[in-house]
Amino acid sequence: MKNFKQRLALAGIICFALALFQVVIGFSPSLSLYFGAPEALVKNIVALIVASLFIAGVLVVFGLYALSGAGSIRKLPFLKQGLVGISCVFIIRGLLLLPEFLVVVGVFHVSIPVAPRFILFSLGSLFIGIIFIAGIIDGWSSLS
Repeated sequence: MKNFKQRLALAGIICFALALFQVVIGFSPSLSLYFGAPEALVKNIVALIVASLFIAGVLVVFGLYALSGAGSIRKLPFLKQGLVGISCVFIIRGLLLLPEFLVVVGVFHVSIPVAPRFILFSLGSLFIGIIFIAGIIDGWSSLS
């Protein structure tokens, strides 16, 4: 079935787009703060840039694994395990949706404020994880 290749290719493209976005916001302290970077990190521009480039690098690796699973580039080592791990990272991040929602609507009170936009970030992460998982499930036998 070719749908798994399309799903994994889409997941890879999204990861590359997120990596580019991460680099852009890494060079803007105000954008970094808006998107959830800790204030202490934002005050140290060098650390902010290094952290941003590191995260972008991780996202590029995620994208490469997705493209490898789609057959667009050569098979990377530990492809199945890597794809499962990557999907778990996105899904676990996406599962923050529930506690964030409960804080935003006032069911729980925490010392660190949770902006409503963080719910959208969690939804996006969950969506990407689901794309990865759908591609993995459909193409499991082809990923060896």
